[in-house]
Amino acid sequence: MSSPWLSQAWKQLSHQLNEDSFPQSLLLRGEKGLGKLQLAKFVAKTILCSEQKHQACNQCHSCQLVRSGAHGSLFLLEQEKPKVDDIRALSLWANQTSSFGSSKVAIISDISLLNSASNNALLKTLEEPVASTHFILINHLPFKAMPTILSRCQVLSLSTPEQNWVKQWLVKQKVRVDENFALIYRFCNGSPIQVKEFYREQQFSQLEQFIHQYQLMVDAKPNKLADLIHKQASCLQWLGHCLTLSFSLTKGLAAEGDFPQFAVTNTTDKTIDLAYQDWLNLVKQTEEYPGLNVGQQLYPLFARFKD
Repeated sequence: MSSPWLSQAWKQLSHQLNEDSFPQSLLLRGEKGLGKLQLAKFVAKTILCSEQKHQACNQCHSCQLVRSGAHGSLFLLEQEKPKVDDIRALSLWANQTSSFGSSKVAIISDISLLNSASNNALLKTLEEPVASTHFILINHLPFKAMPTILSRCQVLSLSTPEQNWVKQWLVKQKVRVDENFALIYRFCNGSPIQVKEFYREQQFSQLEQFIHQYQLMVDAKPNKLADLIHKQASCLQWLGHCLTLSFSLTKGLAAEGDFPQFAVTNTTDKTIDLAYQDWLNLVKQTEEYPGLNVGQQLYPLFARFKD
């Protein structure tokens, strides 16, 4: 594995593959940006490898087909909004005989994007397993897979690397870490890859601007937060981090000296908590309705700070 923070998870999965105890359905859970899809693809390549079963050899014909995206025994579903027909196509594929050996692997890159009809179709597929066909499902936090889906899978939760570990890894990657690292680490969900990209793209001035607009919003002052989020979808995730840090400070769960810009004086922890629930609901809506005008949907959240 090229991502060292996935080594422990890979060690467990490699052992199961080597012992022929790999589950028919595996669900990988964790924050976005930890490399869950990368891990899923490597596991799939190993399952389909014709030379060894504990780790893909990367040399055989099967491994080369996986690398080129042309392996008929690998089904990868990573549409932005999968439809029930996509799951039915997956089910049809799963019931077909493999032309590249005995095993097949299907990967769904984000099951939180599935609607109720798609979830039901997937559940039916998982409940009627086909011999030698494996399913690897990916679930990004904070959203949880349906309990019925979870019950059909072995769940492997991927932990976020510790802050000091990420800092050491960045130094090895020749990234210049500065005094803003703790804040950047939080806003990148602890993902080493995201933190590295954040520094390389010099996004901190943009984050500072966003935090300033957040402070104005919390103080019920005119702000440009809705415009910023409407223009850049990733800023919606930043809003979630702002609310989380403010809530942590009001409850004494974080030291004010670490994140003073998120301290609030004119509102309560209950208001922050309700606003965070609004944010969670809005994120879910954006996944179900990609064309949603996020800026307009934010005003009920903003209104909580004006009461």
